[in-house]
Amino acid sequence: MRLLRLVILLALVVGMAMAFAPTGKASAQSNCTQTHVVQAGQNLFRIGLLYNVSWTVLAQWNGIVNPNYVYAGQVLCVSGPTVPATGGPYVPPATGGPITLYPGNPFGPTTEPRIFFPSVTLGQKFELRGYNFPRNTQITIGLTTLGGTTYTPYFTATSDATGQFYVTVTLPAAFVSAGSVAVEARTVSGYYGRNWYYNR
Repeated sequence: MRLLRLVILLALVVGMAMAFAPTGKASAQSNCTQTHVVQAGQNLFRIGLLYNVSWTVLAQWNGIVNPNYVYAGQVLCVSGPTVPATGGPYVPPATGGPITLYPGNPFGPTTEPRIFFPSVTLGQKFELRGYNFPRNTQITIGLTTLGGTTYTPYFTATSDATGQFYVTVTLPAAFVSAGSVAVEARTVSGYYGRNWYYNR
């Protein structure tokens, strides 16, 4: 009798596990013109970089409630019913390699966009480098002071085939004597990095 109960309990546990487990490849929405099959280790952010689509848009197009949960073999729509503002999805070149992980996160390497200042001449100019941005994409560089919430666009840069960019920025007159300079680098599709420095 005890053995029979154990077998029934085991069958129930296995049945419930199968009911909640992902079953094969999920189908993306029917009006999708391009799909992507999720590979092991990928997440929405990294997939979005491949097609120049924000991860929040990917989540919306695919009805994903928890953006941290995608699984290998899942089929995602990467070109939804509306074309992204950047003019369409980015198609990586056939020779393209894996996305490079760079330091810059206190918790380890990151795939999120980051910007930093290799050098600063106080009250005059700064060098700005960025990485993990969508490839071959125009980036708007906005400025404000530390604590400001609205970044005024002043400059543009273009990322290269690896998602990096480098630019030297001459401070506008309004920031020459500012105590701090906060910088935002943002793409039209929503990817951005922010950083700041004291200007004294």
